[in-house]
Amino acid sequence: MDEGARIPEVSEAEAAQTRAQFAAMLRTALVPTLVTGVGAVVLAGILGGSKAAWSAALGAALVVVFFSLSLLVMRQTAHLQPVAVMSVVLATYTGKILALGVVMIVLRDASWLDGQALALAIIACTVVWIAFEMRAFTRLRILVAPGADAEEPR
Repeated sequence: MDEGARIPEVSEAEAAQTRAQFAAMLRTALVPTLVTGVGAVVLAGILGGSKAAWSAALGAALVVVFFSLSLLVMRQTAHLQPVAVMSVVLATYTGKILALGVVMIVLRDASWLDGQALALAIIACTVVWIAFEMRAFTRLRILVAPGADAEEPR
């Protein structure tokens, strides 16, 4: 790689700021999603009994674990070069999709599961998580390529 195309290093202060931003995004999305999950469990329990409540709890837990994992991985890798971050995030996404497929196969014939309560809890928690994550992202103004502002134009 020639010297002109060198990507500038990210300072420790920039890396710490980026980690703090992703932690803030996690907190901003996690709290409302947990509230939504608890609401879904209570509502499912009232309308469908304990089977529906446990199913809704499982759905909420799946959303929280899967979406939290993405932000935690991005938080830990955001200070790296953009290509490395994209590679790690893509690998995480692929792993999550494979894990979700395994969960679906394992739970396919579960007699203790209420599929409708599970699906509705997943949908509700996903919509809330994405909405609050996007809200946090737009308010934090996260730099997409750390160090890019330090690079001089050619």
